[in-house]
Amino acid sequence: MKKPKISIKEKSKTIPLDKYSGEWVAFANGKVVAHRSTLKRLMEKVNKLKRLNRKPSVLLVPKKSERPYV
Repeated sequence: MKKPKISIKEKSKTIPLDKYSGEWVAFANGKVVAHRSTLKRLMEKVNKLKRLNRKPSVLLVPKKSERPYV
């Protein structure tokens, strides 16, 4: 059985998340703008970004051992 791939759909674009397994990810403007191992480190990085015209969405990508879940 093939393991499911993790992705997020924003507007008409699909963003693959497999390479961010087990990490916190921030999205803005239809792309990943930052990723880190902890939420605190991610938010520190996001606060340093200068060229965001809107606040990013943040989520924790599940580890490969935690898949699949709904």
